[in-house]
Amino acid sequence: MNQALLAFKIASSNQLAKFSMVDQVIDEYQDATGIDAGNSTNELASGATTAKYYEGGTSVTPTATGGTITTDGLYTIHSFTASGNYINNTAQSVEYLVIAGGGGGSGADYAGGGGGYRTGTGLSVSAATHAITVGSGGSGGAGTGSLGGVGGNSSFASYITSSGGGGGAYQGGTPTAGGSGGGSANQASWAGGAGNAGGYTPVEGYAGGRGTVGYAGGGAGGGGGSSGVGVTPAGAQVQGHGGPGTSSSITGAAVVRAGGGGGGGVGATLGGDGGTGGGGRGGGTAGSPVAGTANTGSGGGGSDDAARGGVAGAAGGSGIVIIRRLTTNVTSGANLTLQSIATTAESAPTTADLVVLIEDGAGTATVNTDIKGYVS
Repeated sequence: MNQALLAFKIASSNQLAKFSMVDQVIDEYQDATGIDAGNSTNELASGATTAKYYEGGTSVTPTATGGTITTDGLYTIHSFTASGNYINNTAQSVEYLVIAGGGGGSGADYAGGGGGYRTGTGLSVSAATHAITVGSGGSGGAGTGSLGGVGGNSSFASYITSSGGGGGAYQGGTPTAGGSGGGSANQASWAGGAGNAGGYTPVEGYAGGRGTVGYAGGGAGGGGGSSGVGVTPAGAQVQGHGGPGTSSSITGAAVVRAGGGGGGGVGATLGGDGGTGGGGRGGGTAGSPVAGTANTGSGGGGSDDAARGGVAGAAGGSGIVIIRRLTTNVTSGANLTLQSIATTAESAPTTADLVVLIEDGAGTATVNTDIKGYVS
């Protein structure tokens, strides 16, 4: 018996499927090479390197369609840049990113907010057809005195909804609330539109920046940014910058989305910077405002005021919905039978040793009831 245990240790340390001795074979289940798959049931190999093990479980490869499909290691990703359906035949837990359309910049001075940004893991999704809605970007204000349009909501069926970004205000107008708020008009007493619609954790978005006296618009809030409040100008005729968006690696690479739009105003060659993540720059005397980047949920830049004939504000960027799931769905806890591949003995054996290492995954296993071993 001591020799058998020593051989078992050597086999484990060297990750050997089988280890032969004189008139004895040590079969240590490191991988499927030692398993008779036809006579074993629910054998699920887990672990890695020297910590490999078998557990009772089943492995299912779900079928799911919808969006642009890519893979990242063990995961399959469905990216929706337009509305459609996510259709899956297996209930599964998924990770999600749902970004609404960004708000549009107003027709004078002020910028639109980033679309609502909601993300999370462990969402239980049933086997069904699930409607996906991708919100459009809000329209830019048509000219002087025109409020920027609110972005469209994005949703993952009835599970998750993100609110469209708020539109920017014009002088004397009120910026709208949204996933992130639109930037304020050019008065220090005029606050930006509210963000964080719904009070979600993590937050969905942030408020737009406050304007200053002197025709300088506040930057719009960023969607879900950790410091995404629109940047308030430091002085008269200084345009606010859009708040930063948020980075996500749900597709396998880090991408920042849902930046706020930059404020526009008089007295500057260019408007405020768009927030990282696709926010559009605000307009100035030397350039028109820039739209938010498509499928980032970013805000559009605000235009300068009537000095340029009432240039229209820029539109917000459209949203996006991304679903990340395991390509193979594994369910543990099933009854397990492991049978070794037959090995021909050199002579008729009279004894055999069976060494079993067991760890209870749940409850308490009883030998000869829950755990049974046979040698033939």
